Amino acid sequence: MEEGGGRLLPGAAGLMGTMLPRYLVCEDGSEYTERFRRFLGAQFEFAQARNFAEALARAPACRGVLLDLDFRRTDPALLVDENGSPAPPSSAEVQGILILRALRSRGVTLPVLLFADLDDPQRVQRLEQELAPLTIISSSEGLPAIAQRLQAIAIAR
Repeated sequence: MEEGGGRLLPGAAGLMGTMLPRYLVCEDGSEYTERFRRFLGAQFEFAQARNFAEALARAPACRGVLLDLDFRRTDPALLVDENGSPAPPSSAEVQGILILRALRSRGVTLPVLLFADLDDPQRVQRLEQELAPLTIISSSEGLPAIAQRLQAIAIAR
């Protein structure tokens, strides 16, 4: 995992010398958050949320949301449906989409990067239109490309 090599990643150099843009990382573990802080922490700040309630509380202080799709490690009592109400354990596999829908229903309009490996391009297109501003990207997308996406969001906001 030496992706950053201790250097600024492409797309991030223009943000130095300013207050770091903060992004919310919503996941059921800490893998994404740790990886982003380690390799992109010189250019961006990352706040973490492990469920919908935390995401809703922390979103106003952020420029965008980095969201995992699968929340199988989350306590079932913390799973939500698209309205933010309690949901059955079977919703864990698509919890990221449900969290995003619940955030949108509460007026959160931040840009979102959803890390999901969806096989159906039509579903991807439909979700990106329905839940805009949303970009669904492969969970294996490299850090330089993610840094460029985050910089684009920071400049636009």
